[in-house]
Amino acid sequence: NNLLSALCKIDIGAYYDKDVRNKINKVSAGYVWQMPNLSDANLDLVYGILRFVAITAVVSQITWWLVPLIALFLIPSLLAESKLAKLQWFVWDQKGDQRHIFWGLDGIIRKAKGQMEIRSTQATNYILGKIDDMNQEFYTEQEDRYRKANRVMIPTKILEVAGTAIGSIVLVRQLLARSISLDRYFFLSGALIRIGGALNNIFGTLTRMQEGLLFADSFFSLIDDKPDIVDPKNALALDEKDIPDIIFEGVSFTYPGQDHAVFTDLNLHIRAGEHVALVGENGAGKSTLIKLLLRFYKPTSGRILIGGQDLQDIRIDSWYTQLATLFQDFNNYPFPIDENIQIGRSTEKPSKELLTKAARFGGVDEMVDKYEHGWDTVLDSSFKKGVEPSGGQWQRVALARAFYRQANVIVLDEPTSAIDARAEYKIFNSIFEHYKKKTAIIVSHRFSTVRRADRIIVIDDGKILEEGNHQELIKKKGVYYDLFSKQGKYKELFELQAEGYK
Repeated sequence: NNLLSALCKIDIGAYYDKDVRNKINKVSAGYVWQMPNLSDANLDLVYGILRFVAITAVVSQITWWLVPLIALFLIPSLLAESKLAKLQWFVWDQKGDQRHIFWGLDGIIRKAKGQMEIRSTQATNYILGKIDDMNQEFYTEQEDRYRKANRVMIPTKILEVAGTAIGSIVLVRQLLARSISLDRYFFLSGALIRIGGALNNIFGTLTRMQEGLLFADSFFSLIDDKPDIVDPKNALALDEKDIPDIIFEGVSFTYPGQDHAVFTDLNLHIRAGEHVALVGENGAGKSTLIKLLLRFYKPTSGRILIGGQDLQDIRIDSWYTQLATLFQDFNNYPFPIDENIQIGRSTEKPSKELLTKAARFGGVDEMVDKYEHGWDTVLDSSFKKGVEPSGGQWQRVALARAFYRQANVIVLDEPTSAIDARAEYKIFNSIFEHYKKKTAIIVSHRFSTVRRADRIIVIDDGKILEEGNHQELIKKKGVYYDLFSKQGKYKELFELQAEGYK
């Protein structure tokens, strides 16, 4: 639970950092069992130490040299086994990218959707071959390292046996020289074996703990990592009743680790209650603008003002309370339909009335009526009461989820890309109708859906090329006119879309 909580706090940008990603991968692969194993090993170590101290306390009263002799010959073995244990961990530090690909492919193979594409494109042998190649590369290198390590391990094991043998020889010579009695000989011989066993138990436990300790180091490093984007002291809270103006003031931004700037001195003012559509080719910067607006990243320079306050000075939870978002890659929760929608406002008590409105808004009510288990239908066919929704049906659920928030500002990034034209037309009419006095920011490639926006902003290569309403931009006969005209040739639903393309 600590790990999952930590993952919910780190910066969004950190997920794309190679070192952080590698740390997440190696911790995620073992946090369920590594920490409990380490706890068990700690108990074993305490037991071993107590046993060793008890035996030593008795033996040292009879002969002092027995304990240091055994310990001296066991230390090289401990050091060698410790080094060998570290080799088992090297895969995460030196093969981080390969293991990242491995787990990515593993995740695709385990899902029905992944299997559908793999099989239909006849990529099964290719994917399995990639996985096999990575395993072969890993295990070949691991075996090579083990062989090299064994060259050191074998002599240390011989020394370990030699320590016991030397101790036994010394005791036999003392017995023959009558320096010790037969009773004492048998006692010391048994003590020699017990001391060796106790030390072996301690050293063996320490060796076994090596991988767990390396894991714990990465685990707590991830837990203790502090995000860079945090609320400042005395952060300002937004008034939930006020719909704020949104201003991008001289904003420049470059993604971490990249050279090309997405935005350079971007200026944009979205008035409270305005419906704004962002259009442009892929890679123009539309989605990046949304990420900056949600404070997933900090501008490289410039600032974003929300209600006249710098976004960096605002308490982020008070800003998110104002927002309803729908991203291109939205979450498909393995929950019943009602919970899938109500999670959009999980901080409030569920409202049946609002659920009904949200379902009607997204067209989910039609789905509920068709399903045998109604609202209790789990949106995952692997469950007894489950179904496997289509992409368009999932998008309807995600839209209903965004509507359920009843936020002052709704941000939709390609909200209807998987929905047919007739349903899309109805949904956008609902959006413009229900958000008359609230702010709506819509990213879309379909120009028929955005023509009703108060203002359409054409973005290309991080710059605002044109802005205005549909009629104004058509009259300009610029970039928007060209894009609109090209897309207008491919109306998906003639009568309905003809109205939308006037």
